[in-house]
Amino acid sequence: MYAPYRRAVQFAALFLVFFIPVLNLFEIYSITGTFYAINIGSLGIADPVVILQALFASGRLTVPLLGAALFPVIFALLFGRVWCGWICPYHLMADGAAVLRRFLRARLFRSSFPEKLPVSGSFKANVVRFGFLMLGTVIAGAVSIPVLNYVHAPGIISTEGMIFVKERTVSPEVLFIVVVILLELTVLPRFWCRLFCPTGAFISLFRARFTLRIENSAKNPKAPCCTENHCSAACPMGLAPYREGNNLLCTNCTLCVDSCLSKRLRFGGFRLGA
Repeated sequence: MYAPYRRAVQFAALFLVFFIPVLNLFEIYSITGTFYAINIGSLGIADPVVILQALFASGRLTVPLLGAALFPVIFALLFGRVWCGWICPYHLMADGAAVLRRFLRARLFRSSFPEKLPVSGSFKANVVRFGFLMLGTVIAGAVSIPVLNYVHAPGIISTEGMIFVKERTVSPEVLFIVVVILLELTVLPRFWCRLFCPTGAFISLFRARFTLRIENSAKNPKAPCCTENHCSAACPMGLAPYREGNNLLCTNCTLCVDSCLSKRLRFGGFRLGA
């Protein structure tokens, strides 16, 4: 149900990676920047983790910094981690790696491709990724270098797209994306988004009662509604969506909703004052 729309949005975001620098080549500057920070007319939008590192490095929160982070925060409060599940270009690549991995595991290297996600359990996974975010932020503040930018997958992809369009080459940073994808393809499925992505960790903190989320129409579900447990098998974050739809790991990718044969899983939220 949601899958075609999600793919369309993901490919549109990937298209922007190359389209924005093409516009700039033709001296059209109504939209500039990368997924680290982007300017749409006079509106400046920056990844909140970039702002967080700048805050720790300088010790000052300025109005421009606050304004640049405001839109992503409001977006996260309304839609949850839709950025991760629907827009992030790295997530699209990770989806592709997962499809290829399933093919290789089924046809060629079944014993060499472990099926289990690294760091089982949502609590442990959240501890790891928030620990990584905190450690990176502290180091960035201590050395005054935005170290988390070097592992900011969508920002790197966007920057490499700009470099490729303008200079017909790529920088050494592209190796980071290659290595992470190869690890996801072989021994560490879905590890980056589940355990390390600082942007995904940070924006997941901004949620309220009205934030878009996955809900189960059954009250207090303790077991899946089908013996096959389709929703848990479909979740790339290793969650049990029938009872963990509001977990901080959930990206609202809707794979669980599409896989639910009983149609008990659905979007909830936007109930201001409920």
